[in-house]
Amino acid sequence: MITGLYIPGDSLLHRCPAGVKLIALVLIGIGLIAIDNLFLLCALAVVVAASYSAFAGLGVAPVWQATRAVLVWLALIVLAQALLAGVEAAAETVVRLLILIWSAALVSYTSRLSDMAAVLERGLAAFKPLGVQPEKTAFMIALTLRLVPAIFAIARDVRDAQRARGVDASVVTAIVPALTRIMAHADAVSDALTARGYERWDTAP
Repeated sequence: MITGLYIPGDSLLHRCPAGVKLIALVLIGIGLIAIDNLFLLCALAVVVAASYSAFAGLGVAPVWQATRAVLVWLALIVLAQALLAGVEAAAETVVRLLILIWSAALVSYTSRLSDMAAVLERGLAAFKPLGVQPEKTAFMIALTLRLVPAIFAIARDVRDAQRARGVDASVVTAIVPALTRIMAHADAVSDALTARGYERWDTAP
């Protein structure tokens, strides 16, 4: 579960405007590019992880959930980076990714999808003269933020189900059932949008 999984609450971060959190997320991403000290990166990772309890009242479970969804990819990145650039570079890359994942998840856990869509819509309004449709573009971006963690969660559930049945839980054996569930989820989302009167992008005026 990376992004788009709002957990209701009344914490400091829950009350913070979605726009402020999204701007902070962008600044964190930019700042990580400039930091090349592993100690500082680890310290920032600790601060972000601690924010789940200190400022969002969510405890540590969501941190593990956000990490668990990408463990396989992180392992592959560590291996590739270690072989190509060395162990220290691999460690820095993984810590940067964890900070981004945890930060994005924290924003998503404490921000409603509708609030994020509204912020994006206001930000995209300046591009309306260029043919951009702010409302629909913002909605699609926000919806993507919600679907990405759903896809990771589906893949994780498939692997867990295979392990529970004693099946080899490899990437290859998980592809077909995961894709089947992802397509079913996409159909359910499409049906829900249609039921709410949302027009197809390519047929809307």
